[in-house]
Amino acid sequence: MLPVQRRTETLALLSQQHAVSVEALAAHLGVSESTVRRDLDELERQGIARRVHGGAVLEAQADGADAPELPPFMREVERQREKQAIALAARDLVRPGSALLLTGGTTTAALAPLLVDVPDVTVVTNSLDVAIRLANADIELVLLGGALRRPELSLLGSLAQSSVRDVHVDHVVMGVYGIDDRGGLLGASSTECETDRILAQQGSRLTVLADSSKFTRRSPHRIAGLDAVSELVTTGHAPPDAVDALRTQGVDVLIAPSL
Repeated sequence: MLPVQRRTETLALLSQQHAVSVEALAAHLGVSESTVRRDLDELERQGIARRVHGGAVLEAQADGADAPELPPFMREVERQREKQAIALAARDLVRPGSALLLTGGTTTAALAPLLVDVPDVTVVTNSLDVAIRLANADIELVLLGGALRRPELSLLGSLAQSSVRDVHVDHVVMGVYGIDDRGGLLGASSTECETDRILAQQGSRLTVLADSSKFTRRSPHRIAGLDAVSELVTTGHAPPDAVDALRTQGVDVLIAPSL
């Protein structure tokens, strides 16, 4: 089992049980206790878990604090087939010759290399991850400025917000931390949301990419209401009740074909 897989499984157990011992984790994962301790040290360094005597607990979240979120290197291995299916469906929504704004996130990053198949597209982004994936592609690329949020490799803040107003955008494609039929589009942090609110308003069309995990996540940080969404792309793994609730609210929910 790869380290990223071990840590993902560790976090799944912590989410279910709230606390877990080193001994129990070692037995569950089939690895040594020293390996488990190294994994827990890394999760603590990321601010996701907190070491306690004999094990670990999920790091407590204060009211109004950032929502708990896995780092990108761990999220990228989660639901890979779902994210790729969503990215393929989203590519077909991008019109040739359009100026497309891609925000940060692992699903928008999965879309980025597929855009080479769209003629004459221009990509504007505040994501270093997206920019790196398109650096050698024959695509016009505009990278916004801003303060670097290292866990996401996103450029945020007043500079990103002001610089995006100096470019023309037809279509915004956005990933979100969570989505709720009452709360709308939810972000992981207040800093990220401040920038994403501005980015979401730049195009005449807003497409949201959301794998099935996004329908059960809640956060106090709101990006936009559902009335701002032109369409939401997900997969058949999304909870049917949640999809129906969004459609009742007038959201055009597109189900990407399974891979």
